[in-house]
Amino acid sequence: MTPTVERRFGRIVNILYFALIIGIAFLFLKYCFGLVSPFIFAFFVAMIVQRPTNACFKKIKKGKGVISTVLVLTLILILVTFVSLAGAQIVATAKDFIAFITQKINDFPSLIENIENWVLGVITILPDSIEAKLSASVVSGLNRFKELTATEAAGVLVESAAGTELNISSVLAPIGGGIWGVVKEIPSVLIAIVIAVIASCFMASDYDRLVGFVKNQLPEKRRNVLSRSKAILLSTLKQLIKAYGTIMLITFTEIFIGLNILKLFNIYDSGYIFVISAITCVVDIVPVLGTGTIMIPWALYSLITGNFPLAIGLIVIYAVILVVRQVIEPKLVAVKLGLPPVLTIAAMYLGTQLFGFVGIFLLPIILIMLKRLNDEGVIHLWKTGKSAETAQEK
Repeated sequence: MTPTVERRFGRIVNILYFALIIGIAFLFLKYCFGLVSPFIFAFFVAMIVQRPTNACFKKIKKGKGVISTVLVLTLILILVTFVSLAGAQIVATAKDFIAFITQKINDFPSLIENIENWVLGVITILPDSIEAKLSASVVSGLNRFKELTATEAAGVLVESAAGTELNISSVLAPIGGGIWGVVKEIPSVLIAIVIAVIASCFMASDYDRLVGFVKNQLPEKRRNVLSRSKAILLSTLKQLIKAYGTIMLITFTEIFIGLNILKLFNIYDSGYIFVISAITCVVDIVPVLGTGTIMIPWALYSLITGNFPLAIGLIVIYAVILVVRQVIEPKLVAVKLGLPPVLTIAAMYLGTQLFGFVGIFLLPIILIMLKRLNDEGVIHLWKTGKSAETAQEK
């Protein structure tokens, strides 16, 4: 076999090898992740409590299993308490906020009238003949919606777009089915939680033995790769959580302070500033959506309803958020630098199609992990800049 053929054969083997790994990873994430998720959670909990467990064991010199179990149960108790208190507060606030939104929606006819007046005012700059035709079209089109509620208008829009008759049962059936689906899953979720807690206690007490067993099954070279991969994974997740947590906190603070300033000058006269700030900062961190998903429609609504000061204020807040985000994100999310934007967008789209909402974050994080592993020489999927320069010199 000639050297050229041997190199080509080696490349084909590598491609098939990585294709097999990608296929196994896809099947695992698609069909097995939910089944083993309690044990993945348990492993991360066991890993978190290892350092304090070892510190306590050095002082007490006995009862490592008891120490690790107590620490696991304490950690889970703190987590459950926090989630319960936060959940109760969120539910109570959400009920009031939904009532507030419902009240705004019920004022739909006046919104349509404001839209009509705004459009008619805008088209006055056009020639008289064109203005007359457009005015007639706008008036006849919007008059259809003036006497409807927001729900009825949405039904008309859907009916017109789909070309089918809309009935209330067709709308409520998916909602009822979704609620029933959630209710049916409650026993399975409770069982998974119990299994996760029990597995966390056992894994925490036998962590060294489990890790040692896995390492013993691998050759020395693979052990080093596993250790470095684990360190890079934890480092990447830590940096991403810290970076995006900081960005969310900054966005929340900007919106909270901005709305309070508008309220101080009687420009914004409603409440729920904390809730709006929290929802917006969460939406802002979701790829593709961003703060504009909430701020721009809100500003347009204020503009159409004649509340020009509020519209200008919201646009100013949005502009400040954009400027600050462009300045701080490259510095905070340095781990993402070097990943082409088109690749990130493609990963988010494919992740959504393959794994649902979780895939929006899952696939980009996997790409970031692969890039870091490849850059540090743990794996060799593609040539880095240094590798390319070395090849050219040769």
